[in-house]
Amino acid sequence: AGDPAGPPRMSVAEAAEEAEVGASADLRERAAARVRQQLTASVNAPHNPRGVSVAGSVGATVRRATALLEVGLIERECEARLLLLALVGGEHLLLLGPPGTAKSELCRRLSTIARLGYFERTLTRFSTPEELFGPLSLAALERDEFRRATAGYAPTAELLFLDEIFKSNSAILNTLLTLLNERLFDDGAKRERVPLLSAVAASNEGPESDDLSALYDRFLLRRLVAPVSDDGVLELLLGGEAAEGGSVDAALPDLREALEEVRAAAPSVRLPRHVALLLRDARAFVRETGADGLGGGYVSDRRLRRSAELLKACAAAHGRDTVSVVDVAAVLPHVLWDTAEEAAALAEWVEDNALPDGGAEQLRFLLESVRSRAAAEAADDEEEEEE
Repeated sequence: AGDPAGPPRMSVAEAAEEAEVGASADLRERAAARVRQQLTASVNAPHNPRGVSVAGSVGATVRRATALLEVGLIERECEARLLLLALVGGEHLLLLGPPGTAKSELCRRLSTIARLGYFERTLTRFSTPEELFGPLSLAALERDEFRRATAGYAPTAELLFLDEIFKSNSAILNTLLTLLNERLFDDGAKRERVPLLSAVAASNEGPESDDLSALYDRFLLRRLVAPVSDDGVLELLLGGEAAEGGSVDAALPDLREALEEVRAAAPSVRLPRHVALLLRDARAFVRETGADGLGGGYVSDRRLRRSAELLKACAAAHGRDTVSVVDVAAVLPHVLWDTAEEAAALAEWVEDNALPDGGAEQLRFLLESVRSRAAAEAADDEEEEEE
């Protein structure tokens, strides 16, 4: 659907600039009100036919996929959205949290829903390259070639899940880094391109040594996964469907095509100046805050640039031709931090600086409305299939 009838509204960028430089409190309040209006418009009417050619059905497909990922899982909405965003943006996602919090279940579900080639493995300090990349090919050895039989292993996967990622040892680390960053696999004397779209890693804690810092940096998206809250425990116990282990057999045949459309549209999305300023200021905030509040937090140029590209992918997934504050609020708290302390401080900074007064509460309400609508659509689809 196009823009509703009526006089043209101020863009998010214009409203944000007016809120920032307005000379009077009344002017700032009117600008903030317009930003809130844009928040509502961005969430409730995300499709914009100007510039980004992503059909409305694509956004509906992505919403149905998110709803299917969340079926039977309590308080895992954010993780499901980040998993799809990583797949859309071609980035990797790190989930940090205790065991039993549905981290691997989400990945298995996504592989089923999107019909992706999937491989998962739990790493230990004694894991060998054969466990991850496949055994040596006996046929190749007969030809005096050092190659692996990779079929069914990590080099052939489109979606990869690695549990206890920071227990990687030096025997697999370099090959894994090349696989994640360059999508290449050194198979003997040959370097081959792999079909990997996204990798998801899980760990109970962050890296313990500097040797793992390069591996840690490969995961642009990071999320702290907490156990179900006290308020959610009753729903977990009485909901009738287990929060982990409940299988989801439904597949969305058009999801893969929808994700490809979003990837093709993302480079055309415009990054407005006020969003670029927010990225700049967020990096400065992390640098000044650091893990111990004394400064020293580091965000590389590469991570900042890739964060901007991920914002574009998020906007494209919702049919927008310009990155909005909705995208900033959804992505920025999960891309620039290194420690749990930085994560909490950055989330608070985004809420205070990216949204006008009351905007965070309104955004949560609007996103909850979208999730409810997507869940209803998914339920209707299942009823139609049964009929």
